[in-house]
Amino acid sequence: MDIVIVLDGSNSIYPWYEVQAFLINILQKFYIGPGQIQVGVVQYGEKVVHEFKLSDYKSVEEVVKRARSINQRGGEETNTALGINIARSQAFKQGGRRGAKKVMIVITDGESHDSPDLKQAIEDSEKDGITRYAIAVLGYYNRRGINPEAFLNEIKYIASDPDDKHFFNVTDESTLKDIVDALGERIFSLEGTSKNGTAFGLQMSQAGFSAHNVEDGIVVGAVGAYDWNGAVLKETRQGKVVPPKSSYAHEFPEELKNHGAYLGYSVTSVVSARNGRLLVAGAPRFNHTGKVIIFTLKNSGNLTILHSLKGQQIGSYYGSEIAPLDIDGDGITDNLLVAAPMFFSGGMEKGKVYIYRVTELVGINSENSYK
Repeated sequence: MDIVIVLDGSNSIYPWYEVQAFLINILQKFYIGPGQIQVGVVQYGEKVVHEFKLSDYKSVEEVVKRARSINQRGGEETNTALGINIARSQAFKQGGRRGAKKVMIVITDGESHDSPDLKQAIEDSEKDGITRYAIAVLGYYNRRGINPEAFLNEIKYIASDPDDKHFFNVTDESTLKDIVDALGERIFSLEGTSKNGTAFGLQMSQAGFSAHNVEDGIVVGAVGAYDWNGAVLKETRQGKVVPPKSSYAHEFPEELKNHGAYLGYSVTSVVSARNGRLLVAGAPRFNHTGKVIIFTLKNSGNLTILHSLKGQQIGSYYGSEIAPLDIDGDGITDNLLVAAPMFFSGGMEKGKVYIYRVTELVGINSENSYK
């Protein structure tokens, strides 16, 4: 999904920090990263300025940092049609991706000074397949006791149909924060609706199927991501961290995608003396025998798989549960336990637990197993 936010920065917007807070909050809702959501921001008043382009930033952390530095540009006029047209004709082409769903979010606090041009701007946006969410901020009208009816009708015209899904109005700038969740949910509902594909990305992910606390956030398993191959995501104070699909390609090759690996069925971490905390995730249906990966995940979205362990028996659900053990209590992980609860032996489904030793070099070696 390519999202362009068209932000009214004219003089009547007040206070600016409330608009900026809304921008940061909605950005933190998005799964920003390579192969996921891209966001660009356009600010307008009399003129239009590209604050940043779709391809400028690759993570929520980077986008939020940039959003904190966006200042109000000002201007005596509110040229909304110009802002929409520049976003449509330029912003979606500057780093936009072929086949990505196009979404425009327009936030403004007053009737446009170039309203005669709105009809063409909206018609062109429709032709380009852009879904438009429009937010009317009524602070200027309420502060002066002005009837906002004409303004609201204009914003409804800007929004895609039906209005109940694409149009919002708030009493003033400070209440923008109240619509963040609803706006985010409506945008997410667009995922998986592209005309040219049946494959799913994160929209069937079941994120939170498993979860594990780390120092700077929560790591969650998403077993349904990427056609049930699975994925691992992270939630931090700065926003969502979503590694690109390509991060898993070597250990979970495309030709095996129909097996539904269920990566993220279980997640935990181990602590090594030399390399600190490393994340661990199970994929109990990989190639029908199961797999466990040991990896690092940076808040930039960079996921690096360091080591993998493979199950031995079809249908054993190897990796469905994993647990680290610190036997001597020194804060360093000594062993990693991996369960295969459906392991079959002696004519019965007895289950099996594999015990691995975590070495100083972060090698993980099989030591024993118990049935």
